[in-house]
Amino acid sequence: MRKSAEYLVVGSGAGGGTVARELALRGAEVIVLERGRKVPWAGNHLFAVYALDGHGFLKSEEGMGVARAITTGGSTVLTCGTAARPPAQMFEKNGIELEKYLDEAEKDLKVCQLPDEIIGEANLKLMEVGNRLGMKWKKLDKFIDPEKCKPHFCNCMLGCSKGAKWTSRNFLDEAARHGAEIIDRVKVEQVMIENNAVSGVRAWRRGEGEMVFEAEKVILSAGGIGTPVILKNSGLTEAGYGFFCDPLVFTIGFHPKLRPGFEPPMTVGTFDFWESEGFLLSPVVDPWISFGIEMLRAKPSRIYDWARFPHAMGIMTKSKDTLEGTIFANERFSKNLTLEDKRKLDKGIAISRRMLIEAGCHPDSIWVTKPRGAHPGGTCRIGDIVNSDLETEIKNLYVCDASVIPDSLAAPVVITLVALGKRLADKLEPVS
Repeated sequence: MRKSAEYLVVGSGAGGGTVARELALRGAEVIVLERGRKVPWAGNHLFAVYALDGHGFLKSEEGMGVARAITTGGSTVLTCGTAARPPAQMFEKNGIELEKYLDEAEKDLKVCQLPDEIIGEANLKLMEVGNRLGMKWKKLDKFIDPEKCKPHFCNCMLGCSKGAKWTSRNFLDEAARHGAEIIDRVKVEQVMIENNAVSGVRAWRRGEGEMVFEAEKVILSAGGIGTPVILKNSGLTEAGYGFFCDPLVFTIGFHPKLRPGFEPPMTVGTFDFWESEGFLLSPVVDPWISFGIEMLRAKPSRIYDWARFPHAMGIMTKSKDTLEGTIFANERFSKNLTLEDKRKLDKGIAISRRMLIEAGCHPDSIWVTKPRGAHPGGTCRIGDIVNSDLETEIKNLYVCDASVIPDSLAAPVVITLVALGKRLADKLEPVS
């Protein structure tokens, strides 16, 4: 297959989906290439198994699990639907002003705070406990439509069967309605370069062999792991050195009366320790099958407690990690937690344990999951691999995904990537 377009977007997550939608709305000719397929069945474990790289068992060479979805819409299909703005100084120091685009992103995604009846009694209880203990817990902003959300049985992290949660698929559908072509099950292997300028990409599709896509401009949005691999295979070998994965743990207890297991994740939380200690706290419990798997990993002797899942009350500690590790050209990666990374997690665990006891969980019921990584990024950092316009040293080759974020956020990245995608589209196709 050989196709050509004005713009080629590689990857369909928050960054790629936004760029494609914005360019298509302006009448540009756009092709989006997605490595995965549009997995159906959103809202159950089968969806997650098919959407996740390694079916949920992707690990670093050191054995730490990292979540990465390979499907139309990327990892947005499996997020908790939480909108958290990045600190302004993170991008301003690189000459990037994002506030205008963050405002637009929140408007497009209909960001709001959920009503109490959806947040749930257990989550509200934890917020009350946190405030009673002197912290500043609050409701968190969500890109979830409260009119579509079903209370008391939430599966945000398994996709949303009700269509209440925004995902990049919403933007891709809009882009397609305005002429963009979305092609799935295409693995891009390298960028084609002529006279230090991009000319397209070489790709591969099972059953069809090599494919060539020509374009005047290429935007890589294959994610914090996928994008540096493509760049390495295209000659930009410095990509992929040092990255973050915002490591997290869940501190779990069992409440004698409340049923937190089915309440939506990350509806409340605190950023009190974000600046001083480098972590946030928010209620999250794995979906019930994943819950059992994590229990087997961390506390196999307690597997009988799996049956108590509806009463599982959990608090996530998500921390900023150091820019360590390497993404290799064969897609393997090395990532270990430093002593400082572990110190942050341990402090969050201690606070979470105290909160769970105050909320009514018996101390003997409390256990902690093994650390895992969420939304890897920083592998093609602004000021390092790309400039403030998100362009690489190769002319007309851009990057727009979590790999350009210059440092660990220890917070959800979707709103940040939508804002960066909008800003890049303005650079490529200014609105007249």
